[in-house]
Parts: sequence; structure tokens; C-alpha cells
Amino acid sequence: MDGNSDSVVIGKRAREVLAVLSDGHRHQGTDLARHLGISRTAIWKHVEVLRAIGLQIEAGSNGYQLPRSIEWLDAETIRAGLTRPEWAPSIEFLVDSTNACILTDGEFPQVVLAEGQRAGRGRRGRGWVSPPGSGIYLSVGWRFDSSLATLAPLGLVAGIAAARALQGQGLNNIGLKWPNDLVCGEHKLGGCLIDINGTTDGPCIAIFGIGINVDLGMTDDIDQPWTDLHRLGASIGRNRLASALINSLIASIETFETHGFKALMPEWQALDALAGQDIKVLHPSSPTRTGKADGIDEMGRLRLITDQGGCLISSGEVSVRAC
Repeated sequence: MDGNSDSVVIGKRAREVLAVLSDGHRHQGTDLARHLGISRTAIWKHVEVLRAIGLQIEAGSNGYQLPRSIEWLDAETIRAGLTRPEWAPSIEFLVDSTNACILTDGEFPQVVLAEGQRAGRGRRGRGWVSPPGSGIYLSVGWRFDSSLATLAPLGLVAGIAAARALQGQGLNNIGLKWPNDLVCGEHKLGGCLIDINGTTDGPCIAIFGIGINVDLGMTDDIDQPWTDLHRLGASIGRNRLASALINSLIASIETFETHGFKALMPEWQALDALAGQDIKVLHPSSPTRTGKADGIDEMGRLRLITDQGGCLISSGEVSVRAC
């Protein structure tokens, strides 16, 4: 992805307006115009551009204001928190999706963070609400020499890594809803998306995408119960969390590569939000199956106990709901 791609949506002046508003204080239009050397009409137009990319800017006779201050991503701060500095990420402002920024013909590992995404993706092609400064949007590209079949559990590997990073920052009520949702109780906090390119026998390039809601403000764009770190009362800086996620994800990938998914299964089992629950498994082209969730196997498949006996569910295009 071209590093200047954000200019198509948000130009230099709009970025300057945003930089001033990022403190979360109220700023008069006349003061902004004077400070930036442009007209009040231009300020209004730039504010509309910022709103169009998902920023919730209040406006009135007493000025413009973001609902809260924003901690922007800082490369040096993130690098200082990394176990190994060669994992330092490239940081974009606004991209279609961070997974699309990974170059499959480049050197690995590759690490990309973005302030926001125009077309963030969840599983099964669903959109991921990703306004600038409101979450962590991270992708890591990794080269595996193994076959496609052995990489099936990678979504679970990413989920374990994200949960571990959050626990390390003091958030202890995290669960994993198979196959790749981070949850607090019944509410979704984040998710993982894996894209794999390669041949049946390998090598393969896997792109690990992780999104975590930090502070989404008020939004009606999410069609399921959700939460964010702000609502959970967790005051975790975005830069600190980004470092922790990168460290945890790459450590988990290295464990998987060396010892296989079996070495990570105990962590998954301790985080399993579906264990013992009555669930239904929906597939767009197959009948709905119901049963009791009974953990996972060494390939990351869900064990389902039905009236007809046990079966294994691969993630694929399925969705899981509580009965």
C-alpha cells in the first residue's frame, strides 16, 4: 500500500486540524483558522472530511471538540517496548486494511499498524469498524515452509497471543470465542483475521490481522454486542498495547512454528468462552447443527457433542451462536 494513500481521503490541512483537536479540548473555529492560517469555512470543510472517516467531532457556537483525547501511534515509543527492535512496525495513517499492506514478495516478518482503516475486514467478509485513533489495527506477515493444511490453527494462535497481551496489561476477564473473537462476557472486544497465500505443500505466506477496540465512542455501525477498553475501564495506552501485541503475536508464532499448536492448546482451553455451552453452528449452505461445545482438537477444530455423537467443525464459513 502506498504510504501516501491516506491523502486521497484526508489531506495535509485536515490532518493539521485533527492534530489540534486531538487534545480533546474545545477549540473555537476562529482560533483554529488563525492558528492554521486558513478561513473558518475551510476549517468547517476539513472537519467534515474528518467526520467522513469516522471521527466524532462535536460542533457548535462554542467550537469544535473530539469526545476524548487521542494517543497517536509513535514508532519510537512502540520500538522501545519491543523484545527485538527488528520487529518495529511501519505506521500508516489511513489504509483500506492493514492486511492489504503486507507485501507477499517482501522480507519477513513484516509488521504494519494503522491509525484507521477505510475497509477493515472481519471474518466472512464482514466490515470492521476502524475509525482513526479508536483501536489497534495490526497486521504481521510471516513466511512458513510448512504446508497449507498444517496452518489451519493460525487464527487461534493469533487469538491466544492477543488475549495474552491484554492479560499482561492487567485485563484479566478476557475469553476467546471460537474461532477468533476476543470477548468480555457476551461482548466482542476484538478479533483476528488470517489470510494465507501459498501452495499446498508450502511455502506459505500468512498474514495475521488483529483488531482491538480501544475507544469507539458512540456508534450504531456494529450489529452485535460489543465493548472496548474504555468501557471496560482499562486505561491502556495504544502504543504500549501495540508493543505488547507485537511481542506476544510473534512469540506465539515462533512457538507454533517450533512445537506446533499442541504447545498452545492449554492456553486456549483456559480462555475458551464456549466450553460446555449449548451452541448452534450455522453454515450458509448446510443445515444448522446444535450441540454442546467441547473444546478443540490439535488442528484447532471445534468439538461439538450432538445427539448423534461427536463431530469436528472447521472454521471456514461457519458462525457459532449460543442456543
